[in-house]
Amino acid sequence: MESICRNCETNYAKEYNYCPNCSQKSTLHRLTFHDVLHEGLHYFTHADKGLFQLIRDLAKKSGIVAREYIEGKRKKYFPPLTFFFLIAAVFVFVATVGEPKVTPDVLKAHPELNKIVSLAERQNAIHVYERGNKVQHFTNKYSNLMAMCSLPLTALIFWLFYRKARYNYIEHLVAGMYMLGFCILIYALLILPTSYLFHFGNNYAVLVFFVFQLFYFTVFYHGFLNKKSKTAYIKSLLASIVSIFVWVIFSASIIRIYITSGFWGMLK
Repeated sequence: MESICRNCETNYAKEYNYCPNCSQKSTLHRLTFHDVLHEGLHYFTHADKGLFQLIRDLAKKSGIVAREYIEGKRKKYFPPLTFFFLIAAVFVFVATVGEPKVTPDVLKAHPELNKIVSLAERQNAIHVYERGNKVQHFTNKYSNLMAMCSLPLTALIFWLFYRKARYNYIEHLVAGMYMLGFCILIYALLILPTSYLFHFGNNYAVLVFFVFQLFYFTVFYHGFLNKKSKTAYIKSLLASIVSIFVWVIFSASIIRIYITSGFWGMLK
């Protein structure tokens, strides 16, 4: 006799405990609160692919996690894209805790603007300062959200550095999700709360983050490519420096264009 899977409708032998196609249990019962809670906890703590186990492995094995995932151990680790988006949510929550809702008065802060005779020129100057304030507010609170946007560019830099290696651009992108995601998690859970607790300026928090990011990128890619030589460490360090530097220059250029022009009138 055969059973039919309620999930994928595959026929299989009745003595099977799990569907051979989708792995759902063959015997099901009515859902209870315990079932929902168990599934939620199981998703984060499962010994093979739980979120907490992934964080532990990224701390202990760094790049080896990405290498094993790309080479086929897909069931062993928490999915990289899901991890990356979860970390983004954690960061936004931590960064917005206790955020002040103060909008500075540009004319009070810069009374010299009242001396500009031309109304059009004065309004343009006010808009420039207002955009500058918006950028300062955004970068102070969401600097690591901006860092997340650097992922495609970071993956491109590492792919160019290691284009003779066996990994393609998408595989470097997957490695970057684990690598950058872990760095942002450390920023959100350790560096940023410490800066709040001891009233360090945001610039110091960002500086510490960049130093940690440079260190972790270097160690991560050394493990990811499974290289053992000192030369490999130096190359990994150089690639990390270039990836961070290129992103800083690129993002600073975009910010400069926005402040001075508002993207040519498209944004105020």
